[in-house]
Amino acid sequence: MKQFMCLAFALCLLLCGCGGGVEETTAASTVDTTPEATAAPTTEPTTVPTTVPETTEPVLLYHHPLNGELLEAPWTGRATAVVINNIKDALPQYGTSYADIIYELETEGGITRLLAVFSDLRNVGSIGPVRSARTFFNNVALSHDAVLIHCGGSQFALNGNYSSNGDTITGWQHINEQNNGSYFFRDRARYNSGYAWEHTLFTNGEKLLEGLSDKGYNISYEGDGYDHGLTFAEAPGVTGTSATSVTVKFRGSKTTSFQFDIESGLYKASQYGSGMMDAGADKQLAFRNVLVLYANQSFTYDGYYYRSFYQLSGNGKGSLICDGQIVPITWHRDALRGSFSYTSQDGTPVTLGVGKTYVGVVDASRGGVTFE
Repeated sequence: MKQFMCLAFALCLLLCGCGGGVEETTAASTVDTTPEATAAPTTEPTTVPTTVPETTEPVLLYHHPLNGELLEAPWTGRATAVVINNIKDALPQYGTSYADIIYELETEGGITRLLAVFSDLRNVGSIGPVRSARTFFNNVALSHDAVLIHCGGSQFALNGNYSSNGDTITGWQHINEQNNGSYFFRDRARYNSGYAWEHTLFTNGEKLLEGLSDKGYNISYEGDGYDHGLTFAEAPGVTGTSATSVTVKFRGSKTTSFQFDIESGLYKASQYGSGMMDAGADKQLAFRNVLVLYANQSFTYDGYYYRSFYQLSGNGKGSLICDGQIVPITWHRDALRGSFSYTSQDGTPVTLGVGKTYVGVVDASRGGVTFE
């Protein structure tokens, strides 16, 4: 009995001591100590936010005054015009595909020469063969305020006479091989292969840039630059008569023909029965615009030959061929130092297509243009 009482007393003490522990355990059990559930794996890639740098696209607001290409700022450079030999025996030519505008005019005896007008001489290789000047080359160069590059010329041209009426102008800027030979070179291989000496003279972009600098000629303008009188658009909206095959005929037997290429939208030029080529670039010349200007032509004896004069101031008729269409136009030029401008028959300014331009100047009474 005594043992039983002792055992009961011990059990009571044990239960009292465990009561505090249960209370703490119960209190502690209100805190979830179970490890957090792990999110189910996913096959979606984790996207890491990234900062994309902003890019500023150039704002093209200006048209290049010689070819219509869009620019971020006005083109303030200066044009350079090179007289190019165009007789069949002088072919092939070099550097012509880099010109923005090419003029073709008759010298004497039905022979024509080119005036290649460049806005950028950098990276232009050989240019030529270079030939002598005539008054109309001086005249056309002045319409672009371009420095004229040539080898000699008629007495009228060298003396600054610009028309058969004796109009003269002073201060015209040019580089003449006969006075500045270091900016030109002869192609000896050409000469050794049978070319006449007058068909072997060349220059290049690097030499001409050096010459312009050495002579102190300005090669840029302030402000918006020189007004070349031309307006361009990607889609000029020329609407006239279909003209996919065009031939420009000069006073003699010389013709230059153009075939419209629908895929490129350009007129591919040919002469002397084959493509009009730039051998340096291995490229046939192709133009977005073909202009034919009618001008009165006369001949005056300068003590050596009867030299050709074109009346290239005032007004005259012409044609614009562009985008497979031909339309009649009128050309205008107020003064010898002024640029050419063109209007349609109703007097609104003519818009050219963006790209290169060919200008054939023909005798109003003996030359012309045919098309189909």
